[in-house]
Amino acid sequence: MLTIQKIQIYGFGKHENISISLNDGVTIFYGLNEAGKTTIQQFILQMLFGFPTRQQIQRKYEPKISTKYGGQLTLLHPIYGQCTVERVKGKAAGDVTVYLEDGTTGQDELLVKLLYGYSRASFEAIFSFSLHELQGIEKMSEEELTHLLLASGTTGIQYLSALEKKMDKEASELFKKTGKVPLINQKIEQLKQLERTIKQEQVKIQTFEDKLQQLQLLEQNLEQLFGTQKRQQQQWQQLTIQKQALPLLKQQQTLQQTMTNFQHVQFPSEGIRRYEQVKDRLLHESQQLMQLKEQHQILQEKILATVDEQKVNEMAYLMQKEATWHQLMVKEQNLQDDLFLLEQEIEAQFRLLGVTEKEAQENLLNETVSLQQEQQFQLQLSKLEEAEEELKFHLRSLEQVHLELDAIAKQKQQLMRESLTSEEEHILAQWPQQKRRLEQLRSAKSQRSKQKQPHDFIWLVLLICFMSFAYGVFEKNIVVILIGAVLSLLTFLFIRYVKQASEPTNKEHSILLRELEQEELTVQAVLAKKQRYEDRWLHINEQQKEKEQQYTSLEYKIQLTEVESEEATQTLQHFLKRYRLQGTIARSLMPELFMRIRGVQELAAKRNSTSSLLQETLVEKNNIYEQLQRVLEGAYNEHEIYMHLRTAYLEAQQQQQQAQHAKDQLASVQIKIEGGQSRMDRYTAEMYELFKEAKIQNEQAYYEMHEQFEQRRKIETELQTVQAQLSSLDLQQKENLIEDSVSEHICALEQEQQSLQLEIDKCLEQRAALLMEKEQLLNDEKYGQLLQQFEQEKTELQQLIEQWATKKAVATAIHETLFRLREEKLPHVLEEVNAIFRLLTGGNYDKISIHEDGYFVAQDAAGIRYQMVELSQATKEQAYIALRMALAKTLVSAAPFPMIMDDPFVHFDRNRTDKMVQLMKEVGYERQILYFTCHDTMLNYWQKNQIVDIGALANERGVAST
Repeated sequence: MLTIQKIQIYGFGKHENISISLNDGVTIFYGLNEAGKTTIQQFILQMLFGFPTRQQIQRKYEPKISTKYGGQLTLLHPIYGQCTVERVKGKAAGDVTVYLEDGTTGQDELLVKLLYGYSRASFEAIFSFSLHELQGIEKMSEEELTHLLLASGTTGIQYLSALEKKMDKEASELFKKTGKVPLINQKIEQLKQLERTIKQEQVKIQTFEDKLQQLQLLEQNLEQLFGTQKRQQQQWQQLTIQKQALPLLKQQQTLQQTMTNFQHVQFPSEGIRRYEQVKDRLLHESQQLMQLKEQHQILQEKILATVDEQKVNEMAYLMQKEATWHQLMVKEQNLQDDLFLLEQEIEAQFRLLGVTEKEAQENLLNETVSLQQEQQFQLQLSKLEEAEEELKFHLRSLEQVHLELDAIAKQKQQLMRESLTSEEEHILAQWPQQKRRLEQLRSAKSQRSKQKQPHDFIWLVLLICFMSFAYGVFEKNIVVILIGAVLSLLTFLFIRYVKQASEPTNKEHSILLRELEQEELTVQAVLAKKQRYEDRWLHINEQQKEKEQQYTSLEYKIQLTEVESEEATQTLQHFLKRYRLQGTIARSLMPELFMRIRGVQELAAKRNSTSSLLQETLVEKNNIYEQLQRVLEGAYNEHEIYMHLRTAYLEAQQQQQQAQHAKDQLASVQIKIEGGQSRMDRYTAEMYELFKEAKIQNEQAYYEMHEQFEQRRKIETELQTVQAQLSSLDLQQKENLIEDSVSEHICALEQEQQSLQLEIDKCLEQRAALLMEKEQLLNDEKYGQLLQQFEQEKTELQQLIEQWATKKAVATAIHETLFRLREEKLPHVLEEVNAIFRLLTGGNYDKISIHEDGYFVAQDAAGIRYQMVELSQATKEQAYIALRMALAKTLVSAAPFPMIMDDPFVHFDRNRTDKMVQLMKEVGYERQILYFTCHDTMLNYWQKNQIVDIGALANERGVAST
């Protein structure tokens, strides 16, 4: 069989980096809601058959917080041996890699071979089902439930059935005998309508020959008219050219006369642009020269300002001391604060030691607190503490013994209340006499039991007599009958007499015996109570004596310990007087006494060194402060004096920088003034050169000469344009043209053109009408389109008929296939189903069969048949599971897959659950079963190594099925 040996999850849903090892047979996955059971089930299916695509409805279980997606399944295949299937995020269904035991690797093709060609749908139809599928059975009709059971019992039948319904529906949408909406019916009606329209178009085509003759006559007439129109257009063009040339000739004469007035005008090339450019530069240079002279004057005034160099150097030196100054300020403040805190700490330590007088404080500071002194002090203190601890221990022990003695006294009082009562004492006193009477009655009872054997013999004789009587009746022997009857009667009378004689005596003895035996039980209980009382009283007395001895011993030890404690206290007080400590020192503070005295002495030494350092700091700070006041020539606050020094130093530096910058600028300005003056001289010379070239003396005459020069240039340009236009007209006789004669010829030609155009338009209209009719008849696409549409509709009709025939054939073939599957394959499966169904229902139902109408019926043990919808929810689910299990058994060699079940037994009672577990164990020998549940009651049926606790996966990265 194909088994899953290991599950390795990289990242899938809520699980990440999880490893689960599985065993053969049945494995139970247990976990509460939201623990991730369905996630692991879907992981197995998606590793084998691929991640769902966007078109599929299954959930993809992509991790929310992890970038890893996918995992591995380690399989033991019956053909390929141990192999590993790994699937990670990639293409739509994921990138899959299969690793075989011999080192071979492959992708999807190899995985299909491992899975025997099964798809996910085929696998889930047989080997995987859950509670959700079983819960839906309750709402199904008889037809739907039968279809579901058939689908579970026959591989792929649900798809064939769905395809059959689909083919029937699509065939009905194509054709019905009396229908109008189906496509084939509509196509037939459209073909009939097209045939009628084509016949109407054929009538119009017969008028084509008449229209063609009329069109030929019109073409000949139009050809003659167009020749005449062409000649008129040529004449029109000649007259139009002559008319256009007349104003140009007049304009040419006028321009030539005006040109003679400007023969003497001369002007430099681009004279105005050159003149204005030089003029602008001259004006710009004069303005800049004026500004430079003003700037030269200001800079000379700035240079006159002087700065004291020695004072600036002193300020710079003191600025370097600023960090030292602030450090001294901070150091002074810190030393003062430290000194104050040390004084406070010393006073606090003296108060803790109880030394308030100055003389005593000085003596204490000078007193020796060596380690030898402290060791001697600690020795005395240890003796005192040991004595006190021993005293406390003895006192606690004495108190405990006292409490125990009180408890013993209370126990003795309680025990005295539990002693024997007077009634119980009386019972014990009377018991010896009653005991002898009891022994006599028991002896008499034993004698009577021995005398029963003759009575048993008499009953045997009576039985023989009855048998003789019965034999005589059977043999019809009167003599034997009489003998048997007489002997039986005599024996019966004897037994009755003996019984009546002994019965009163036996009854009295039995009553008395029971009373004495009851009294015996009472006496035994009283004796046991008396024994317990005596034992407990003896034990309590022994405990009391022992505790009294302990009490006396503890009192003596306490007296000795008190003496030792007093001697140690006096020795310690004498030792403390050497240090002039006043008041009573708490015992808890004594171990710290020497440490505190040393601490005070260290604080005093630190106070002296701090005071010396403070004096040195004040001297150094005052020296710097005096230098600052001398440089600033005034008194300032210590905290603000460097701020004023920094301001004065910056102002002095700025004055020095400004003076140096002014000197540099003054030299630059002087150079610019000299350059500007030379450029102004050059621009003035250029202006006079332009005046000389134009032969004038001032600016106004220069501009007037420019206007005359521009007018001459304009006339020359216009004259050239007119001459170019005349040359383009190509006139032969320019001198003989008369304006009135040209106008008369144009008017006469226009009238002839209008009359000719009217005749041409009329012919064109007639020809256009005939051509339109001809084109409509020759090139009319309607007739052709109708023929084409007719053929196209016939082709589409043929295709629809073929589709209808195909779908009907497929539906018929599927129907026959389903019938054959139900008649041939399903009975073999039902043999296994009946055995499993009988086991699950505890024999209440005998078998499941198919009715002649095609639906399932269940037969109970009494032979009564029930339709599936009449069964309870749990029984329907058991039928569904029985079909799945039976099919899995029949496919044990063809498809040895594991079975995956997601908690499908919640509606089963305990008895049927036991049967289901039994069935799972049997099937587990043939194929692996993975069962997912949230009910802890299922765990009682399985071994610990068969259970995987999914709740533990949240705290672990790998787990075995233990």
